[in-house]
Amino acid sequence: MVNPLYLFIIALGTGFLLSLIDKLYRSVSLILFYATLTAMLGIAGQWLVEIMRGMEAVVIYTAGFQAPYSINLRLGMEEAVFVFLANLVGLLSAIYLFNKFRHSKVNAMVLFLMMILGINGLIMTRDMFNLFVFMEITSIATYALIGINRNTESLSAGFKYIIAGGIASSFFLIGTIYLYRLTGTLNIDSMIASKELIAGNAGFVALFLVLAAIVIELKPFPANGWALDVYQAVDSGVVAVIATASSAAMFFVIYKLMPLLNITMLDLLAGIGGITFVFSNLVGLKQKNAKRLLGYSSIAQMGLVLAALSLVMKGSCGIPPKNLLIIVVGGLFLNHFLAKAGLFWLAGLFKEQDTDKWSVIRRNPLLLFIFGSFIFALVGLPPFPGFWAKWELILYLAKSGQHFWIFTILLGSFLEAIYLIRWLISVVKDTVEQEVVLSFQKILPPVLFMIGLYNAGFLMIINYYSFNPLFFAPLMVAAFFFGIDWLPTKFKGIFTIAVIGAFAYHVVPQLDGIYQIFAVLFLGGGLIQLIATLQASGKRTGFYPFVIMMFLSLGILLKSETTLQFFYAWELMTVSSFLLILRGGKARNHSLLYILFSLAGAYFILTGFAYAFAAAGDINILSITNITAYSSVIYTFFLVGFLIKTGALGLHIWLPGSYAESEDDVSPLISSILSKAGIFGMMLVAGIFGKSLFGKIEISAALGWLGAITALIGTLMAIFQEDIKKLLAYSSMGQLGYMVLSVAMLSHLGWISALYMSFNHLFFKALLFIAIAGVISRTGTRNMCEMGGLIKRMPYSFISVLIAIIALSGVPPLSGFGSKWLLYTAGIERGWYLQTAVAFFASTIAFLYCYRLIHTIFLGQPKPKFKEIKEASLWYLIPQYILIMAIMAISMFPNLIIEPLAAAVNNYFSTTIDWNGYTVISSLGYWNGNAVMYVTMGVFALPLIILILTQRKPQLVKQFNIVFAAERPDRPETTHVAYNFFAPYQKALGFLAYPYATRFWSAVSEWTQTVASLFRQIYTGNGQTYALHIILYVVVLYFISGGR
Repeated sequence: MVNPLYLFIIALGTGFLLSLIDKLYRSVSLILFYATLTAMLGIAGQWLVEIMRGMEAVVIYTAGFQAPYSINLRLGMEEAVFVFLANLVGLLSAIYLFNKFRHSKVNAMVLFLMMILGINGLIMTRDMFNLFVFMEITSIATYALIGINRNTESLSAGFKYIIAGGIASSFFLIGTIYLYRLTGTLNIDSMIASKELIAGNAGFVALFLVLAAIVIELKPFPANGWALDVYQAVDSGVVAVIATASSAAMFFVIYKLMPLLNITMLDLLAGIGGITFVFSNLVGLKQKNAKRLLGYSSIAQMGLVLAALSLVMKGSCGIPPKNLLIIVVGGLFLNHFLAKAGLFWLAGLFKEQDTDKWSVIRRNPLLLFIFGSFIFALVGLPPFPGFWAKWELILYLAKSGQHFWIFTILLGSFLEAIYLIRWLISVVKDTVEQEVVLSFQKILPPVLFMIGLYNAGFLMIINYYSFNPLFFAPLMVAAFFFGIDWLPTKFKGIFTIAVIGAFAYHVVPQLDGIYQIFAVLFLGGGLIQLIATLQASGKRTGFYPFVIMMFLSLGILLKSETTLQFFYAWELMTVSSFLLILRGGKARNHSLLYILFSLAGAYFILTGFAYAFAAAGDINILSITNITAYSSVIYTFFLVGFLIKTGALGLHIWLPGSYAESEDDVSPLISSILSKAGIFGMMLVAGIFGKSLFGKIEISAALGWLGAITALIGTLMAIFQEDIKKLLAYSSMGQLGYMVLSVAMLSHLGWISALYMSFNHLFFKALLFIAIAGVISRTGTRNMCEMGGLIKRMPYSFISVLIAIIALSGVPPLSGFGSKWLLYTAGIERGWYLQTAVAFFASTIAFLYCYRLIHTIFLGQPKPKFKEIKEASLWYLIPQYILIMAIMAISMFPNLIIEPLAAAVNNYFSTTIDWNGYTVISSLGYWNGNAVMYVTMGVFALPLIILILTQRKPQLVKQFNIVFAAERPDRPETTHVAYNFFAPYQKALGFLAYPYATRFWSAVSEWTQTVASLFRQIYTGNGQTYALHIILYVVVLYFISGGR
């Protein structure tokens, strides 16, 4: 084993030799420089491996004496990890900066080595004065590197950095002097052993000054303006080290001093971290410069890590469980370290740092994948370490009753997600071009750190969570499909259908009850609809990986046995569906709304799971049944999360745009399948909570009213839409409202109604969206007033739409009638007469948009430009007629579906219906779908037969037979009234469809942006002002902490 002291000896020796060697040969000095960094990384890696194998921590003494008579270093597991990461980012940043080092003076290489040396020393030393020395070495080297570009911005930033560093060093030195005065030692371990000597006011002040100095180096809000200027002005290769390794070293110094801190100081550090996390992310909302934006995010992330460490230490009396420390603090830190360094390296590829001018990335699939991975990691999505860390942290906080901190961390996370995902969307959707510098040495570092992120995430799953291998399927299969993305789209489409079919064949038989019901709905419905995606030509890059990821995520959602598995699958489903929606041509703003509302819903679900864990003591989903206290509160958290996914009124503003602006063959997948995930979630938690909810009348009643009003308002909004896809989107909102109402009834018939409507909605809404996709593909427009008279040109599509609207409208003989009969019967049995009346009214006026849908598109006079169009593609027609057969089957033989649904619901409620052949009998009446179908067929068939027999040569009604009424319009197309179709109704009922919710959320957004702008004004760019900020910040902290 190489002595760790060689980390310093090699760096110092090389630093002295470089100047001499460089005068002879620059190539030799470069080789020596990189060999030194590689050797330092090798030494750090060797120690890390040995310690991970079980080697005890080692203490290295200097000058031949033991502490406290000499300076000692320590290398245990924590130090080994931090030292390895610091030297790794140092070497990779040096590789990234190869061209700059090659053309600049040798001083740059020497300074870079000194910076890495200082960081190693900060991590390993156990002596306070030695800490001060290494702080100075790191600060001076960093300051010199900041100014190496010699432009106005970098020199100004360097000046501010040295001022801030000088103030911090002064505080640290004064505090260290007083600690030495009180304890008689500079050795940290000796201080810890005699910490009772610093228990008084003098000790508090001394320790406070030391902590204040270290906290300043971590750039807390609002005393961090100087650091933001550094992040913006400095070369990306250097700032990657400052943002990660330097911050890591200072954070580790705090970690070393933690045993000296009392509860007050731990609370103070947690508060500093929490405020920094929330407000840095808030101000980041207004930032457009990429490097400065990353600066806000870096400061916020380190604030989160500091808060997490302080809270964990406080809750465990300074001795936290090892796994908790590794997963929470280690996971958050590693996630930030790898992702943030990678993003800073990517920023160095662009001359223009405006976040709206990075769209050139999308032309390079590798760069786009790297960039997206880093963004999702920082947002805290799976499989990255930050996801597992936040999960454990929120559960820990709920268990320890720290409710305010749950809100703080989730609020900060949400604010950060806003600007990071907005940036990602800008990269994908904007078309601004700029010059980008690509070279091997600049691409290698971010590639390696991206690989490290994925490996770290999967290692956490393997080492700490016993996941079934099936739970790796969404990511693994998606990765495989990315590998074959160069193949033709039809091959990939058929292969996707085969894979999902095999997955369904494997998973569905393993499930039972409502799990199996929803598995058939998710996977079976998806298999049918995916046929429509075969109509596309070319390669359709990036489509099928996300499609298969979404469907496999839905599958493992149903297989989840623990709350963590459920949340993991839910987040994968959210990510994949967001990326599918983002592909839509005009989906930029709508996809942002979708992902933000989805993340908010996920945070509510996470909070519910956290409090369920606190109450039950287990993350097994079924353990929720044991909860007695606060079951209403926990259930409410779940409901809000799942209602967001269903698009309930007030939480629906993401829905119309997301459904409508998705690609035409994606819209049916999102509307008819993905929307049911929220229904499944509500039924799952309601079923698990069971009888404990039956007494909660106020919750179920409120949910029922919300469902009924959602149905009404969604229907009204659909009536007044001109865009055909938005009409269908609002129609889906209304239909989901019926399902929410049915679930809220918490009755046997109510749940059968909810499941039956879920299937019926799957069939007719997928049928409508696919049929309309075929119409749009031929007409090139989504405005109904621009269509008309397509019945003869697209007869098969007309039949599909006709069948679908009959099934939707709830009239005999199709399945919609049965679904409404079940709903109304269940509502009356439950005693919810008013809610049922509202639902009935909504169902009645739905006829208006059904009529408009078929009249304006297929009836009336054809537009001249559409007289020669053809029927939709066969790939569109095949799934349509499969869905028609499904509708006809469950309409004529309702027992095919209702009996399995009733059997599934029997696990939760006592049965309230009986069967007599094809007849469903309830306490209020009966329904025989088979008889209704025969009667209806007879009613229509008998007059047709009579007509055929009595009228041998009937005159066929043509589209322009209006002339026989003595009216002759100047042009045929003017006879077709389609635009502003329901203007009279809008005058009467339009106020109900006014976008109140949209205006409310727009106001929330505007106020948030205004507050962010207000706080942003503290960053004036003036160095003297920033120095004053630091002094005032320390003074305020002192008084807040109780200092006198």
